[in-house]
Amino acid sequence: MRKLLIVDPTLLSLLGHSYNYDRAIFEAARNVFSEVVLYADRRFNEDLPEGLVCRPELNRLPVDTLKRWVNAVFHPLRATKAPAAADAQSPHSTVVPNVWPWVIRLAKRLRMLDLQGSLERILRSHGDGELHVLLQHAHLPELIVADRLRRKGSPGRSPRWLHLVLRYSPELVNAGFLPEPEFAALLRRLGGPGSLKVQLLTDSERLSAEYRALGVQNVATLPVPILLPEAEPESGDPASVALSFLGASRVEKGFCELPALIERLPPEAGGRRIRPAIQITRDSPDPRVRSTVEELRALQEKRGPGGIELLDSPVPMAQYYEWVRRAGIVALPYLSDKYNASTSGIFVEAVCFGVPVLCPANSWMSDMIEGAQRDHGLRIGEVFTALDQIPAAVVRMVSDMDRYRADVKRYSAIWRRTHNPESCVQVLLAATAA
Repeated sequence: MRKLLIVDPTLLSLLGHSYNYDRAIFEAARNVFSEVVLYADRRFNEDLPEGLVCRPELNRLPVDTLKRWVNAVFHPLRATKAPAAADAQSPHSTVVPNVWPWVIRLAKRLRMLDLQGSLERILRSHGDGELHVLLQHAHLPELIVADRLRRKGSPGRSPRWLHLVLRYSPELVNAGFLPEPEFAALLRRLGGPGSLKVQLLTDSERLSAEYRALGVQNVATLPVPILLPEAEPESGDPASVALSFLGASRVEKGFCELPALIERLPPEAGGRRIRPAIQITRDSPDPRVRSTVEELRALQEKRGPGGIELLDSPVPMAQYYEWVRRAGIVALPYLSDKYNASTSGIFVEAVCFGVPVLCPANSWMSDMIEGAQRDHGLRIGEVFTALDQIPAAVVRMVSDMDRYRADVKRYSAIWRRTHNPESCVQVLLAATAA
């Protein structure tokens, strides 16, 4: 009997990309495995589609809650400082040096203890037989626990695989917790013999190359297993184009730059009005994000009806997909280097729905845009190297919107031939046979 256990401590609800990825792999895996089980956070308590087996047994330390606590205690004290000094600080820094790093280190140690106990219970509960455990979001705690479990006990009569999906660059996964040589040694050690065979996976070739550069041999690249309905983008008002900024409201995604960026956008291009549509997260723990939300509301009121659309979230995925379908352009003004090698669910959704994209250079997203142009002669979006280039890029895209939309629609069919749940499951199994 061959089983697949999808272990996702980030799965708290039916909202967001975590559930979409998990559900996609679950549905595809049922055709290959005799049993598929999804393990979610203990707080997960929602009605699921028929046939989806979900066990809420994991515990992910709520880092967002920690952020709120730290900000609630220290942000008022920071506010008494000179404004320039306060603004220069990270939202997670405090007037007491090293408080936030200490909290993060403590959280990681607690996370390791809980995760190891949870995985041991899960492994014991499934007895003998070929077993594949897929950890959807592996960070340093998952790597350390995998190494402990790999060396603990004796191999079973049937093969047991632990697949760790690394979605960020090595320096971000480690985050300075271990000295770099020790972290690289940990990664290489995971390929050794033990009671569990450990397979490292990423979802971009850029990421896989970064791990191979550390001497890691057992790393493979998964297709993005997103599960989306076949649907055309909404044509909407032919006289206007929705310039959509979608996803969680976070500083590293350029959210706090949006008010100034919108002010620099021309009102129209190519005879079409440009209408910004911005998804905002009502309950963000970051005070800078909350301040930007207020700026955007003031700008919306200033411009009047039809000027700026603010999309309150979180919302069910069906509603979010409607926002993607209604977009004329999906803009991703990401600032952080964390997106250089990491994939973007928002980018993938836009491409699958036939919506042109605008993204930063030197990123996995720009690789996809440049590859579509180079390999297929299709213009599916534009790339910028600095945020001040976005207005000009928007003008170019809006002025030739019919061409961009037609090209993205053609590329979407090409994309889905590789990036689909079935391909993802097959790559996962092929990695174990290598």
